Amino acid sequence: MKITMLWKFLYWPVVWILVFIPGLIWPVALEDIWLTLSRILGVILLLYALFLSSSGGRVLARFAHRDEHETFWPDRFTEFGFFSCMRHPMHMGLALFPVALALLLGRVLPIVGSGWGVAAAFWFVLQIEEKDALEKFGDVYVDYMLRVPPFSIDPKCLREGFKIWKG
Repeated sequence: MKITMLWKFLYWPVVWILVFIPGLIWPVALEDIWLTLSRILGVILLLYALFLSSSGGRVLARFAHRDEHETFWPDRFTEFGFFSCMRHPMHMGLALFPVALALLLGRVLPIVGSGWGVAAAFWFVLQIEEKDALEKFGDVYVDYMLRVPPFSIDPKCLREGFKIWKG
């Protein structure tokens, strides 16, 4: 099956929608302290997801395109910032985004379903995006895969993520 660029864009909203549909059908919500804790965790996770995605996007915009790039997709390899400690910071942010929204909403089924959404997102990255990167960057990417994990929650990674924002 040929994976088109349009399919790559559509994959994410479809996964997110599937996470939230059960909560519309059966809207059971958390209550009291659980709702408060869920929303606090949701805000923290939302900020982290946005930071991952925006920092990763800035790195790719600045370092992963030739001077005259023709497409949105990176055409040059980089290990700057987040990319020095995880291979897919933007995708990790996209995977965590529906979890954060589900926690903010405080509905039980979307919270549970968001775990499946994360699994679907990680599958997509490891099965689709990694193959594209291997085709595009070859042996350089193979070496990178051996040294750097696809995703990381290591606090040192946060420090790397801030590098793009320092001028």
